[in-house]
Amino acid sequence: MPKAFVILNPAAGKGGGEEACGALSRQLARARIDYEIHETRSGETFGEIVRARLQGGFDLIVAVGGDGTVSAVIDGLAGQSAPLGIIPTGTANLLARELNIPLDADQAAALIARPPRSRSIDAMRIGGRTYVLIAGVGISASVAGGTTRRNKSRFGLIAYLGAAILKMFEFRSRHIDVAVDGTARRYHAVEVAVANCGILARMLFPAGPDIHVDDGHLGVWILSTKTLLDYPRYLLRLIAGRPVNPRAHFIKAERNISILSSSPLPIQADGDIIGTTPVDIEVLPGALRVLAPDEPATSPGLDLARDIFIRQYLPRLK
Repeated sequence: MPKAFVILNPAAGKGGGEEACGALSRQLARARIDYEIHETRSGETFGEIVRARLQGGFDLIVAVGGDGTVSAVIDGLAGQSAPLGIIPTGTANLLARELNIPLDADQAAALIARPPRSRSIDAMRIGGRTYVLIAGVGISASVAGGTTRRNKSRFGLIAYLGAAILKMFEFRSRHIDVAVDGTARRYHAVEVAVANCGILARMLFPAGPDIHVDDGHLGVWILSTKTLLDYPRYLLRLIAGRPVNPRAHFIKAERNISILSSSPLPIQADGDIIGTTPVDIEVLPGALRVLAPDEPATSPGLDLARDIFIRQYLPRLK
Protein backbone atom coordinates (compact mmCIF):
# COMPACT_ATOMS: atom_id res chain seq x y z
CA MET A 1 0.00 0.00 0.00
CA PRO A 2 1.41 3.48 -0.90
CA LYS A 3 2.37 5.67 2.06
CA ALA A 4 2.11 9.46 2.23
CA PHE A 5 3.82 11.73 4.75
CA VAL A 6 1.84 14.93 5.34
CA ILE A 7 3.48 18.07 6.77
CA LEU A 8 0.81 20.43 8.10
CA ASN A 9 1.37 24.06 9.07
CA PRO A 10 -1.70 24.85 11.21
CA ALA A 11 -0.86 28.57 11.32
CA ALA A 12 -0.81 29.13 7.52
CA GLY A 13 -3.26 31.67 6.11
CA LYS A 14 -6.54 31.63 8.02
CA GLY A 15 -5.76 28.32 9.64
CA GLY A 16 -7.45 26.02 7.12
CA GLY A 17 -5.44 23.00 8.22
CA GLU A 18 -8.37 21.16 9.83
CA GLU A 19 -10.49 21.40 6.68
CA ALA A 20 -7.52 20.35 4.53
CA CYS A 21 -6.77 17.33 6.72
CA GLY A 22 -10.41 16.25 6.57
CA ALA A 23 -10.40 16.47 2.78
CA LEU A 24 -7.09 14.63 2.53
CA SER A 25 -8.28 11.88 4.88
CA ARG A 26 -11.40 11.26 2.78
CA GLN A 27 -9.58 11.24 -0.54
CA LEU A 28 -6.62 9.11 0.55
CA ALA A 29 -8.93 6.57 2.20
CA ARG A 30 -10.84 6.18 -1.07
CA ALA A 31 -7.56 5.68 -2.94
CA ARG A 32 -6.30 3.23 -0.26
CA ILE A 33 -3.24 5.32 0.47
CA ASP A 34 -1.87 5.08 4.01
CA TYR A 35 -0.65 8.35 5.55
CA GLU A 36 0.93 10.03 8.58
CA ILE A 37 0.36 13.67 9.56
CA HIS A 38 3.04 15.79 11.20
CA GLU A 39 2.05 19.24 12.53
CA THR A 40 4.90 21.73 12.31
CA ARG A 41 6.40 23.40 15.36
CA SER A 42 8.59 26.46 15.70
CA GLY A 43 12.27 25.77 15.14
CA GLU A 44 11.85 22.58 13.11
CA THR A 45 13.86 22.03 9.94
CA PHE A 46 11.34 20.66 7.47
CA GLY A 47 13.97 19.49 5.00
CA GLU A 48 15.59 17.20 7.56
CA ILE A 49 12.20 15.78 8.58
CA VAL A 50 11.31 15.03 4.95
CA ARG A 51 14.64 13.35 4.22
CA ALA A 52 14.28 11.15 7.32
CA ARG A 53 10.73 10.10 6.41
CA LEU A 54 11.75 9.22 2.86
CA GLN A 55 14.27 6.78 4.31
CA GLY A 56 11.39 5.29 6.31
CA GLY A 57 9.58 4.12 3.22
CA PHE A 58 7.18 6.95 2.38
CA ASP A 59 6.34 7.22 -1.33
CA LEU A 60 4.71 10.66 -1.36
CA ILE A 61 5.19 13.92 0.55
CA VAL A 62 2.25 16.32 1.00
CA ALA A 63 2.66 19.94 2.13
CA VAL A 64 -0.40 21.57 3.74
CA GLY A 65 0.26 25.27 4.16
CA GLY A 66 1.39 28.37 2.33
CA ASP A 67 4.41 29.13 0.17
CA GLY A 68 6.78 29.17 3.16
CA THR A 69 5.76 25.65 4.16
CA VAL A 70 5.99 24.39 0.58
CA SER A 71 9.43 25.95 0.09
CA ALA A 72 10.75 24.38 3.31
CA VAL A 73 9.39 20.95 2.35
CA ILE A 74 10.94 21.21 -1.12
CA ASP A 75 14.35 21.60 0.50
CA GLY A 76 14.11 17.98 1.60
CA LEU A 77 12.66 16.70 -1.67
CA ALA A 78 14.97 18.18 -4.31
CA GLY A 79 16.76 15.42 -6.17
CA GLN A 80 14.54 12.70 -4.70
CA SER A 81 12.19 10.46 -6.69
CA ALA A 82 9.15 10.92 -4.40
CA PRO A 83 6.67 13.51 -5.71
CA LEU A 84 5.20 16.44 -3.81
CA GLY A 85 1.50 17.04 -3.31
CA ILE A 86 0.28 20.51 -2.27
CA ILE A 87 -2.88 21.53 -0.43
CA PRO A 88 -2.63 25.33 -0.39
CA THR A 89 -3.89 27.02 2.79
CA GLY A 90 -1.73 30.15 2.77
CA THR A 91 -2.47 33.73 1.68
CA ALA A 92 -0.83 33.92 -1.74
CA ASN A 93 -0.18 30.23 -2.60
CA LEU A 94 2.00 31.32 -5.50
CA LEU A 95 3.46 27.93 -6.44
CA ALA A 96 0.02 26.29 -6.33
CA ARG A 97 -1.36 29.00 -8.61
CA GLU A 98 1.65 28.71 -10.91
CA LEU A 99 0.95 24.98 -11.32
CA ASN A 100 -2.85 25.40 -11.49
CA ILE A 101 -3.35 23.35 -8.33
CA PRO A 102 -6.89 23.95 -7.00
CA LEU A 103 -7.19 26.26 -4.00
CA ASP A 104 -10.20 24.25 -2.82
CA ALA A 105 -9.04 21.66 -0.25
CA ASP A 106 -11.23 18.82 -1.58
CA GLN A 107 -10.16 19.36 -5.17
CA ALA A 108 -6.48 19.63 -4.21
CA ALA A 109 -6.72 16.43 -2.16
CA ALA A 110 -8.47 14.62 -5.02
CA LEU A 111 -5.61 15.62 -7.31
CA ILE A 112 -3.14 14.02 -4.90
CA ALA A 113 -5.17 10.81 -4.47
CA ARG A 114 -5.82 10.05 -8.12
CA PRO A 115 -3.36 8.15 -10.35
CA PRO A 116 -0.09 10.14 -10.37
CA ARG A 117 0.20 13.03 -12.80
CA SER A 118 3.28 15.10 -12.07
CA ARG A 119 5.31 17.93 -13.52
CA SER A 120 9.04 18.40 -13.04
CA ILE A 121 9.86 21.90 -11.82
CA ASP A 122 13.09 23.85 -11.42
CA ALA A 123 14.61 25.19 -8.21
CA MET A 124 17.69 27.04 -6.99
CA ARG A 125 20.31 26.09 -4.40
CA ILE A 126 21.79 28.73 -2.11
CA GLY A 127 24.24 27.79 0.63
CA GLY A 128 23.15 24.17 0.75
CA ARG A 129 19.41 24.97 0.95
CA THR A 130 16.92 24.63 -1.93
CA TYR A 131 14.42 27.39 -2.82
CA VAL A 132 11.74 27.48 -5.46
CA LEU A 133 10.20 30.96 -5.92
CA ILE A 134 12.60 33.91 -5.89
CA ALA A 135 15.79 35.29 -4.36
CA GLY A 136 16.79 38.93 -4.26
CA VAL A 137 19.27 41.56 -3.15
CA GLY A 138 18.19 45.17 -2.70
CA ILE A 139 14.64 46.48 -2.20
CA SER A 140 13.07 43.01 -1.90
CA ALA A 141 15.46 41.99 0.88
CA SER A 142 14.84 45.26 2.71
CA VAL A 143 11.10 44.62 2.44
CA ALA A 144 11.41 41.01 3.63
CA GLY A 145 13.53 42.10 6.58
CA GLY A 146 11.14 44.92 7.49
CA THR A 147 7.91 42.90 7.42
CA THR A 148 6.98 41.16 10.67
CA ARG A 149 5.52 37.65 10.68
CA ARG A 150 2.43 39.05 12.42
CA ASN A 151 1.80 41.52 9.60
CA LYS A 152 2.52 38.84 6.97
CA SER A 153 -0.13 36.63 8.57
CA ARG A 154 -2.65 39.42 9.04
CA PHE A 155 -2.29 41.38 5.81
CA GLY A 156 -0.58 39.00 3.33
CA LEU A 157 0.83 40.76 0.26
CA ILE A 158 -0.40 44.11 1.55
CA ALA A 159 2.18 43.87 4.35
CA TYR A 160 4.91 43.65 1.70
CA LEU A 161 3.39 46.57 -0.25
CA GLY A 162 3.39 48.77 2.85
CA ALA A 163 6.98 47.88 3.62
CA ALA A 164 7.95 48.51 -0.02
CA ILE A 165 6.50 52.03 0.06
CA LEU A 166 8.57 52.82 3.15
CA LYS A 167 11.77 51.17 1.96
CA MET A 168 11.74 52.72 -1.52
CA PHE A 169 12.52 56.10 0.08
CA GLU A 170 15.37 54.65 2.15
CA PHE A 171 17.24 52.31 -0.18
CA ARG A 172 19.92 53.83 -2.40
CA SER A 173 21.35 52.46 -5.63
CA ARG A 174 24.53 50.44 -5.12
CA HIS A 175 27.25 49.12 -7.37
CA ILE A 176 26.42 45.41 -7.64
CA ASP A 177 28.45 42.90 -9.65
CA VAL A 178 26.32 40.17 -11.22
CA ALA A 179 27.85 37.14 -12.95
CA VAL A 180 25.50 34.88 -14.92
CA ASP A 181 26.89 31.62 -16.32
CA GLY A 182 30.41 33.02 -16.06
CA THR A 183 29.77 36.43 -17.66
CA ALA A 184 30.10 39.32 -15.17
CA ARG A 185 28.93 42.90 -15.32
CA ARG A 186 28.63 45.79 -12.84
CA TYR A 187 25.27 47.55 -12.38
CA HIS A 188 24.17 50.63 -10.44
CA ALA A 189 20.99 49.02 -9.14
CA VAL A 190 18.34 48.97 -6.43
CA GLU A 191 17.33 45.35 -7.03
CA VAL A 192 18.77 42.12 -8.36
CA ALA A 193 16.11 39.40 -8.38
CA VAL A 194 16.52 35.76 -9.41
CA ALA A 195 13.07 34.46 -10.32
CA ASN A 196 11.71 30.97 -10.89
CA CYS A 197 8.03 31.86 -10.43
CA GLY A 198 6.25 33.41 -13.41
CA ILE A 199 3.51 35.04 -11.32
CA LEU A 200 6.07 36.90 -9.23
CA ALA A 201 8.00 37.89 -12.34
CA ARG A 202 4.86 39.38 -13.90
CA MET A 203 4.23 41.31 -10.67
CA LEU A 204 7.72 42.81 -10.79
CA PHE A 205 7.87 43.58 -14.49
CA PRO A 206 4.79 42.83 -16.63
CA ALA A 207 6.59 43.75 -19.86
CA GLY A 208 9.49 41.38 -19.21
CA PRO A 209 10.08 37.96 -20.75
CA ASP A 210 7.96 35.01 -19.65
CA ILE A 211 9.40 32.97 -16.79
CA HIS A 212 8.08 29.49 -16.05
CA VAL A 213 8.75 27.19 -13.14
CA ASP A 214 9.54 24.31 -15.52
CA ASP A 215 11.54 25.96 -18.34
CA GLY A 216 14.96 24.71 -17.19
CA HIS A 217 16.44 28.10 -16.29
CA LEU A 218 16.07 31.06 -13.94
CA GLY A 219 15.38 34.67 -14.84
CA VAL A 220 17.70 37.38 -13.50
CA TRP A 221 16.05 40.80 -13.28
CA ILE A 222 18.14 43.91 -12.51
CA LEU A 223 16.51 47.27 -11.85
CA SER A 224 18.77 50.31 -12.24
CA THR A 225 17.87 53.84 -11.19
CA LYS A 226 19.40 57.27 -11.66
CA THR A 227 17.42 59.46 -9.25
CA LEU A 228 15.64 59.01 -5.91
CA LEU A 229 12.25 59.28 -7.63
CA ASP A 230 12.87 56.49 -10.13
CA TYR A 231 11.81 53.66 -7.82
CA PRO A 232 8.52 55.17 -6.52
CA ARG A 233 7.74 56.20 -10.11
CA TYR A 234 8.36 52.61 -11.17
CA LEU A 235 6.07 51.25 -8.42
CA LEU A 236 3.23 53.67 -9.20
CA ARG A 237 3.40 52.91 -12.93
CA LEU A 238 3.44 49.19 -12.18
CA ILE A 239 0.29 49.43 -10.05
CA ALA A 240 -1.42 51.56 -12.70
CA GLY A 241 -0.53 49.09 -15.45
CA ARG A 242 1.45 51.69 -17.41
CA PRO A 243 4.87 51.21 -19.09
CA VAL A 244 7.53 51.09 -16.38
CA ASN A 245 11.19 51.92 -15.92
CA PRO A 246 13.08 51.11 -19.13
CA ARG A 247 16.33 50.73 -17.15
CA ALA A 248 15.63 47.11 -16.34
CA HIS A 249 17.83 44.26 -17.52
CA PHE A 250 16.85 40.62 -18.02
CA ILE A 251 19.29 37.72 -18.26
CA LYS A 252 18.54 34.01 -18.60
CA ALA A 253 20.61 31.86 -16.23
CA GLU A 254 21.13 28.22 -17.12
CA ARG A 255 23.87 27.21 -14.65
CA ASN A 256 24.69 29.71 -11.91
CA ILE A 257 24.49 33.29 -10.68
CA SER A 258 26.89 35.17 -8.42
CA ILE A 259 26.04 38.51 -6.77
CA LEU A 260 28.72 40.68 -5.15
CA SER A 261 28.50 44.15 -3.61
CA SER A 262 31.18 46.51 -2.25
CA SER A 263 29.55 46.27 1.20
CA PRO A 264 27.44 43.34 2.45
CA LEU A 265 23.75 43.54 1.52
CA PRO A 266 20.96 41.31 2.90
CA ILE A 267 19.71 38.45 0.73
CA GLN A 268 16.13 37.19 0.77
CA ALA A 269 15.00 33.84 -0.60
CA ASP A 270 11.34 32.84 -0.76
CA GLY A 271 10.51 35.75 1.55
CA ASP A 272 13.06 35.17 4.35
CA ILE A 273 16.42 36.83 5.01
CA ILE A 274 19.10 34.13 4.62
CA GLY A 275 22.38 36.06 4.84
CA THR A 276 24.36 38.79 3.09
CA THR A 277 26.28 39.19 -0.14
CA PRO A 278 28.32 37.75 -1.72
CA VAL A 279 26.00 34.94 -2.75
CA ASP A 280 26.23 32.08 -5.24
CA ILE A 281 23.04 30.57 -6.68
CA GLU A 282 22.97 27.27 -8.54
CA VAL A 283 20.26 26.51 -11.11
CA LEU A 284 18.56 23.14 -10.51
CA PRO A 285 16.59 22.20 -13.66
CA GLY A 286 13.83 19.64 -13.06
CA ALA A 287 14.81 19.37 -9.39
CA LEU A 288 11.59 17.70 -8.21
CA ARG A 289 8.19 16.39 -9.26
CA VAL A 290 4.92 18.01 -8.16
CA LEU A 291 1.48 16.44 -8.52
CA ALA A 292 -0.35 18.96 -10.70
CA PRO A 293 -2.64 19.31 -13.72
CA ASP A 294 -1.01 19.30 -17.13
CA GLU A 295 -1.44 23.00 -17.85
CA PRO A 296 0.03 25.83 -15.72
CA ALA A 297 -1.93 28.86 -14.62
CA THR A 298 -1.89 31.88 -16.93
CA SER A 299 -3.51 34.59 -14.78
CA PRO A 300 -1.49 37.86 -14.70
CA GLY A 301 0.40 38.64 -11.53
CA LEU A 302 -1.28 41.99 -10.91
CA ASP A 303 -4.72 40.37 -11.13
CA LEU A 304 -3.56 37.95 -8.44
CA ALA A 305 -2.44 40.82 -6.19
CA ARG A 306 -5.80 42.58 -6.60
CA ASP A 307 -7.65 39.33 -5.91
CA ILE A 308 -5.73 38.76 -2.68
CA PHE A 309 -6.30 42.39 -1.68
CA ILE A 310 -10.06 42.06 -2.12
CA ARG A 311 -10.39 38.66 -0.45
CA GLN A 312 -7.87 38.99 2.37
CA TYR A 313 -7.46 42.66 3.24
CA LEU A 314 -10.72 44.53 2.65
CA PRO A 315 -12.76 42.35 5.06
CA ARG A 316 -10.36 43.34 7.87
CA LEU A 317 -11.21 47.03 7.36
CA LYS A 318 -14.88 46.53 8.15
